[in-house]
Amino acid sequence: MDMATILPWVVLAVGGAIGGNVLGALTRGGGGVAGRTIIGAIGGAAAGYAAGNVQAVSDIAANWSGLIDGANGVHLANLITGLIGGAVLGLVGGLLIRSRG
Repeated sequence: MDMATILPWVVLAVGGAIGGNVLGALTRGGGGVAGRTIIGAIGGAAAGYAAGNVQAVSDIAANWSGLIDGANGVHLANLITGLIGGAVLGLVGGLLIRSRG
């Protein structure tokens, strides 16, 4: 794989990790920092996959792709998409995965 192929997925995963950590920490769950990071990265990549394959999600993700012109606008759109996907899974993980103590 070349860098142009893998970079969008990395940006989605980083955005998802940020979103998962923020909402997982707000709900005080999610399996700690490592668990929230993993859950968020998976959610970010899943949101990117859904944006590429589901028309309704693609239409929503297209709303913020015009915030910055050029290639950076695409990266920003991927970051926001990953952030939202990670935040959704971070919220769910934070509410469902709790420590026993």
